[in-house]
Amino acid sequence: MRNILFYSIFLLSISVLSAQEVFRLQPVDIDPENAETFEMLEEKYATPLAQEAKDKGIIKDWYLMKKVNGGRASDKISYLWIHVYEDVDQMMNAGSWWETESKFGVPSALLYDGVKRYPVGDFLYKTEKRMDSDRAGKFLILNWATPSNMNEALKLADQISDSFKSNMKKSGMAGWGMATRVYPQGSDFPPLFFWDVYETAQQALEHLMNKGVLDVVKPDMFEKLLSQLPNGFSNRVIMEFITGTR
Repeated sequence: MRNILFYSIFLLSISVLSAQEVFRLQPVDIDPENAETFEMLEEKYATPLAQEAKDKGIIKDWYLMKKVNGGRASDKISYLWIHVYEDVDQMMNAGSWWETESKFGVPSALLYDGVKRYPVGDFLYKTEKRMDSDRAGKFLILNWATPSNMNEALKLADQISDSFKSNMKKSGMAGWGMATRVYPQGSDFPPLFFWDVYETAQQALEHLMNKGVLDVVKPDMFEKLLSQLPNGFSNRVIMEFITGTR
């Protein structure tokens, strides 16, 4: 399953989603000595269950990502589950599709008994816009920010994404999107979220240096967006695809 790359869901298109797609980010810390076993279990058991749930219309997509090395040793997040739903209704009715006993004859609690897992949280977002391609991406940049004016920041980000769409294939970008936080909310939780999907780690790093796909964006557009983000990005993390739905 390691050879299956993180695919964007649709052919290259720009869409403001009318169905109000939502997704949950569930970061978790796995004891390093259990990481190989954890990934094996996710690939062997969780992935086919997720694919079955997608095929039945229970979920839209599901992915497991692994944090690329870097940052502070105290940052206790090593993996990230991403649950994608068509809308809130699908999410609320998804149930516990990941339970393994009915399909594999072994309860999940028993399968994962030897894996030390430390859940970090569960965060819900609403997709505002996404641009997807039929090309595979393996590295995902997660970006959080707190704008001074949310509507203006979304408008500027929309314009910037339109300006670099034609440069996506050349730069190795397989997908892009922006979302707003639904829950939890508060001063400790940046409300604006962006993601960038790339084919290689080098391309992802170049993006963080405002290169690659961003080469074609006019400097004044960046300045306008940054003026709406007085504290810049509160966090930017690169994750690597491990497994997920097709």
